[in-house]
Amino acid sequence: MVGWLSGWQESVFAQTCTQPLGLAKNTEFVYQVTDKGRNKGTLNNKVMHQSHDKDGVYVTTFKSTRINGNRAETADEYSIRCSGDTVYLDAMMLLREQALKAFEGKDFDFYPVHIAYPQQMQVGQSLPDGKLGVRVRSSNVNITNITMEATNRKVVAQEKLTTPAGTFDCYKISYDYVVELDAMGMPLRDTFKVEEYFSLEHGLIKCQFSTKRGKKAKGMELISKRNAAQALQR
Repeated sequence: MVGWLSGWQESVFAQTCTQPLGLAKNTEFVYQVTDKGRNKGTLNNKVMHQSHDKDGVYVTTFKSTRINGNRAETADEYSIRCSGDTVYLDAMMLLREQALKAFEGKDFDFYPVHIAYPQQMQVGQSLPDGKLGVRVRSSNVNITNITMEATNRKVVAQEKLTTPAGTFDCYKISYDYVVELDAMGMPLRDTFKVEEYFSLEHGLIKCQFSTKRGKKAKGMELISKRNAAQALQR
């Protein structure tokens, strides 16, 4: 294990924020989406643009389209931020849409704490929580607050993982995904255990949610990644 890790570390630390996780404009990366172990379509992602924001943080924006069968169901934009030695995934990726369905037609204010991935992680290391707070309101009247949080994040192993997209050197990260809301004065809480495989060179490779009873819930796995040149050759 030490052999492949030593070569991997050198290439990882040579990265710069101009191509975080190996992403450049027009890079395409596709995930197989599952629910309870069954295929439920794909997430097709494409990097749209990259630039520095007003604070000097390098921001990569990508469009994510959920496809089920031959039909596009949703299309959203997310961002990856890179600052110093840390990459941050968009906290909007923590959004659980079912939690908002009961409030269709209402207004939402989002309060993100983006999900941090230091470029020098170690087994046993605790990572900062990621969080998405949502205030639900109608006009200026607050209806409820919802919190979706990735908490108790910890690096538990370094492993090689093979998917249809290739073989990747990954950090295995475990955490609790917690959804909390106040429903008519009654607090509700839902918790999932999550195992995630993350490559500092390629980003999120695999993610599996499980119920408190250990049964598989939602998951996704990287099945294709094309760099800008490969994507344009199609």
